[in-house]
Amino acid sequence: MKTGIKITLIILAFALASCTAQGRFASRISAEWDIEKYESRTVSGSSTVVENAGTITFRSNGRGIQSFTTAVAHGGQAADSEFRWENTEKTVSIMSPDAQFPKVWIVVESGRSKQEWYSTDGQGNVQIMHLRKK
Repeated sequence: MKTGIKITLIILAFALASCTAQGRFASRISAEWDIEKYESRTVSGSSTVVENAGTITFRSNGRGIQSFTTAVAHGGQAADSEFRWENTEKTVSIMSPDAQFPKVWIVVESGRSKQEWYSTDGQGNVQIMHLRKK
């Protein structure tokens, strides 16, 4: 019986530590961010970089809005779209049929005022967002 209690306490401690890190990260990104640089790297080795690519806002209620410049938006038009988001301590998922880039982003750098996120498209192409808090 004592072993069962110890195992339960260990599992609970890990769960609480994980939730705490996830919650701290959610609080950190709940703000408006400038997309300082958006990079797209293809499997063939070509790379496209767009400076000042737009803004993305994460609200604490799990909703947000992204606004991309014409250089990033499809069809040469500025794209504003609302989305839902959720996170773990190392990822951010942006979900919306209207989102320019609905996907899971892997958080490579996570500071209070600066973020760097990577994502892939399943074909080996990599997208990178460099974010700076407004």
